[in-house]
Amino acid sequence: TDEALLDIYRKLRPGEPPTKESAQTLLENLFFKEKRYDLARVGRYKVNKKLGLHVGEPITSSTLTEEDVVATIEYLVRLHEGQTTMTVPGGVEVPVETDDIDHFGNRRLRTVGELIQNQIRVGMSRMERVVRERMTTQDVEAITPQTLINIRPVVAAIKEFFGTSQPSQFMGQNNPLSGLTHKRRLSALGPGGLSRERAGLEVRDV
Repeated sequence: TDEALLDIYRKLRPGEPPTKESAQTLLENLFFKEKRYDLARVGRYKVNKKLGLHVGEPITSSTLTEEDVVATIEYLVRLHEGQTTMTVPGGVEVPVETDDIDHFGNRRLRTVGELIQNQIRVGMSRMERVVRERMTTQDVEAITPQTLINIRPVVAAIKEFFGTSQPSQFMGQNNPLSGLTHKRRLSALGPGGLSRERAGLEVRDV
């Protein structure tokens, strides 16, 4: 187990000296902590449906679990061996098949609120880092909230999203109908989506 952790760490962080503690912390932060990783209700539903886990039960967790990882590995092994079905706990048979990553059935809509939430999370993590640095360098008796907290990283992250990110565009204002059409437009491009270089013929033929 330790060797597998170190091997994963070497692949994710090449060039950094691997240790068991840093590798475990990296994996936990990537997939198992709600602060940094969120499947959302749609993602949790899709994972449960794909792997045959807790189908029909209320959705309570939005992060990956050990059960998810084990079921995913079993699914991939059976897929590699050419099997077509997999029996999960409870006696339910789940089809084992490859997915088309570009199929819209395997994608979900990311709303503006979610995109801004991600940017605020980035800004808050930067601000947290600044606060921690100031707490270690300043005199404990002279510390006040005003000297510790600087909101500029959060403001900069939000301005960066609205000013330079790909989904942020000037609204069409030729007439009221063009503005309404622009607001309703969806895009498969942008962060986490397709790139113009990678988009295949099937995607372009919508």
